[in-house]
Amino acid sequence: MYRLIVLLLAALAACAGPSLGQRKPPPDPAAARTIEFTIPEAKEGEPYLRALVIGDWGTGRADQKEVAAAMIERHEASPLDLVLTTGDNFYPRGVQSGDDPMWETHFRQIYGETLRSVPWYPTLGNHDHLGKIQGQLDYAKRDATWKLPARYHTFSLKLGEDEVQFFALDTDTINDERDPQQLKWLEAELAKSNARWRIVYGHHPLYSRSVRGHNKRMIKQLEPLFTRYGVDLFFAGHDHVLEMLKPVKGVHYVVSGAAAGTDKAYAVFWTDEVHYASTGGGFVILRIGKGEVVVEFVRTDGATQYAYTVSKAKAEVR
Repeated sequence: MYRLIVLLLAALAACAGPSLGQRKPPPDPAAARTIEFTIPEAKEGEPYLRALVIGDWGTGRADQKEVAAAMIERHEASPLDLVLTTGDNFYPRGVQSGDDPMWETHFRQIYGETLRSVPWYPTLGNHDHLGKIQGQLDYAKRDATWKLPARYHTFSLKLGEDEVQFFALDTDTINDERDPQQLKWLEAELAKSNARWRIVYGHHPLYSRSVRGHNKRMIKQLEPLFTRYGVDLFFAGHDHVLEMLKPVKGVHYVVSGAAAGTDKAYAVFWTDEVHYASTGGGFVILRIGKGEVVVEFVRTDGATQYAYTVSKAKAEVR
């Protein structure tokens, strides 16, 4: 019922005509392709973590609600353990405090009790930095769902006898090369990690075939750390698309920045550097097991359009 109501509201908004500054969405390169993929079956008795990865979401408008309805639908069908955000949690200029009205209109109302029943681990985007970062840190003290103890931090979750370690970055200050302390922190944390999977996430991508292209400053600062310390996956947003890049030096790069829907869609190009590229709205679902991470790209209709499996030998030791 929730999804039906949201879709009706989105349709009514569309019938009302374009608002000031609204633009025609770019073409979706995935729409014209036959995309083949397989999803390995979950193994009975093995532990798994299921995560949702969303980025560039907090508009408060109809398109965000439409994507949110699909997220809730997938969570109800197969419950999630956590949500990761790749930043730009609130448009256009972040929040001003821990009790800013946008917490209600852009977060609590849209995702409801259903999806907010699991912990959210956000990172910060450039639009968040236009507001007061302290407001998002303060909100974490009021709502146990919002797990943001600092601008950047790390946490681990159990996977049977193993661990999955997540490293949440504030890439806005890395992107403009003014945060050497964060890089030192990241290197120290990666160096001492014994986790089976090492997953890093933040706002700015290193590699992307969207209109912005690859980010040379981010590559220069982060790629050496990722390759030296065996990072498995890096998730980013900033580019309002969904992408699975082909591995670079053993690291898998994923862009999930489409949770605001068509409203903020960017152009993206399906080149030889990607396994998958789309625009127009969606999100990523992860199924993390001991031997593989399955990365699903889910569109606004709630259907998986592509999936990629990152494999790890069971006997592999860091």
